[in-house]
Amino acid sequence: MEYIAVLEHLTKETAAVLFATRYKFKGDQSPDSVKALLKVFGERGPAQGEIAHYVAADGRGGLIISDNDSMQQSYEDALHYQQWMDFETIPVLTIADAMPSIMKVFG
Repeated sequence: MEYIAVLEHLTKETAAVLFATRYKFKGDQSPDSVKALLKVFGERGPAQGEIAHYVAADGRGGLIISDNDSMQQSYEDALHYQQWMDFETIPVLTIADAMPSIMKVFG
């Protein structure tokens, strides 16, 4: 019963969450494959809730910071690019948002 109450509470108050998505290129990186990737990227545009998009200087991938209230859109975005990239998405906090908890536990 307590579990259901928690789920109902979360459903009523869904706040946006920051996510860090790291992607790495995989498989065929021929000019034709890269052109196909760029075509999809151009058609889809930035990820929903995208705050920042960084490219790794070594050319192996990049990092996207987004602000969303659901993983659903991130999952759909990943499906569009799965033949070219592997993804790892984790929820993150700003240091300002994390400090109250850090101080509560360790302060």
